[in-house]
Amino acid sequence: MENFEYFNTNTLSQHLVLRKDETKFGEKIKYPSNQEVSLSDFLNETKASFIVFGIKECVGIKANFGRLGDTHSWDVFLSSFLNIQNNKYLKASNVAVIGCLDYKKYDEEIARLNPNIPDDLQRLYEIVSEIDKDVTYMNTLIHRAGKKAIVIGGGHNNAYGNIKGLALAKGKSVNVVNFDAHTDFRTMEGRHSGNGFSYAFNEGFLDTYCVFGAHENYLNKYMMHQFKDQPEKLKLFTFEDLKVRFEKDFITSINNVNKLIKNKPYGIEIDVDAVENIASSAMSSSGFSVTETRQFVHLTANNANASYLHLCEGSASLGTSPANMLGKLLTYLVTDFIKAQLPYVK
Repeated sequence: MENFEYFNTNTLSQHLVLRKDETKFGEKIKYPSNQEVSLSDFLNETKASFIVFGIKECVGIKANFGRLGDTHSWDVFLSSFLNIQNNKYLKASNVAVIGCLDYKKYDEEIARLNPNIPDDLQRLYEIVSEIDKDVTYMNTLIHRAGKKAIVIGGGHNNAYGNIKGLALAKGKSVNVVNFDAHTDFRTMEGRHSGNGFSYAFNEGFLDTYCVFGAHENYLNKYMMHQFKDQPEKLKLFTFEDLKVRFEKDFITSINNVNKLIKNKPYGIEIDVDAVENIASSAMSSSGFSVTETRQFVHLTANNANASYLHLCEGSASLGTSPANMLGKLLTYLVTDFIKAQLPYVK
């Protein structure tokens, strides 16, 4: 693939820090050591059940008039993930890191484009659509090989490719739960980070869509009408319902989400802007705690039909905390997903 960079020994050595009498995760993970072997062959041959890859792009966020960071979460994730302990609680031999989709070829062009200019905005939409094709292809390969996908980075525009790739691999529409301060169910005006779910839903790839933790201040009329008009398919659990007014119990609501989505393959989408004070495009002082987010991932991933985890919108440069804090959060969520899934994989 033109925009794909394989994970290799050089990448590993850049991030892995060895310590005497310890075995780090990075020492035991699997990765495509021979790049002459196609990704499809590697995925079909590897014994790893969990396939991790990154996406390095922010064009979807710019097309949605969002804040751009200058660091990608994939890099800070690797520095944390590869250096956790390989121990009895989680063995790295069941995990493969294959690389990342990198769109630096668009960087100069994107920097020149102004979303307030209609022609420029249209070009941003076109670039997002090109990225959609790659993300869809990667997810299709992973799921057709019978693996679980773990996708790190990029804007929430990439939910569209995650959903479409899973649906194409399974030959049917799929379900999704989105842990997010926003629904990302905006109008289909052109592809960007705010309408990946609405495109997937209207094109028939997404069946039941649950939004968990949306902030009521950011629900526009179009979104509210969509959820009101299609209550059997579109479900909304607002942050204020759960954590401000306590009209809904946190754990009970998660269990209710599980009942809605577990009947067919489903994805778990996590926008880190839902987590309080985490560096992201739409960082907020009000949100779920890191521990609550981990509980959410554990409980929603505890089913055989949980098929992928996507962690998006994080950028360490948009916050004041050290970069490794974002990396640790992403690592906790990935390992929580894997541990919850272990009983259901070969």
